[in-house]
Amino acid sequence: MSKVEITIGGRDFAISCGPEDEPRVRALVESIDEHYQEVAPRFSQNLLFACLRAADEVFDKAGVAPGEDPELARTRARLAEVEQERDRLEAALSSATDARGRLERDIRQAREEAATRDAAQSKAQAERIETLEARCADLQQRLEDAQSQELPFAAAPHGDDPELLPALERFAGLLESCADKLEGRVPNT
Repeated sequence: MSKVEITIGGRDFAISCGPEDEPRVRALVESIDEHYQEVAPRFSQNLLFACLRAADEVFDKAGVAPGEDPELARTRARLAEVEQERDRLEAALSSATDARGRLERDIRQAREEAATRDAAQSKAQAERIETLEARCADLQQRLEDAQSQELPFAAAPHGDDPELLPALERFAGLLESCADKLEGRVPNT
């Protein structure tokens, strides 16, 4: 412990404190002396120590050292808060940028897959239409061949078969249905 000589209100006092505390004690005494210069100097030593503790407590609560500007301390604290918020926002921006990149990549892939799928479906439809056209052409050829041939039952004495006309009408209906499918029309029923 070291002895420190202090003056408050024109009175000198000697107090003991640790060597590392001496600058702080002197700053506290100066602060108390500024506050009590207007008051009559009738203080006992116990009151002096009470004032020192009170002043120390005030500075501790303010978060500043004696002689330090409390506004500067608040500004530093606010600066630290702003820097933390900036760091948080930068991290959020980075995360959002990464998410956007992943989303754009996923959209590109989905479009490519859709285009591939559409091309495969178009090809399958074209093949199906080609098959139907070939079948229709084959049926048309058979019909033409059948029309050009003389039917053996035409020479028969009973050429008016009652089942022949409905059968031919059904056959013609099948041909029309095939043509409608090729042209993309819905058959009339």
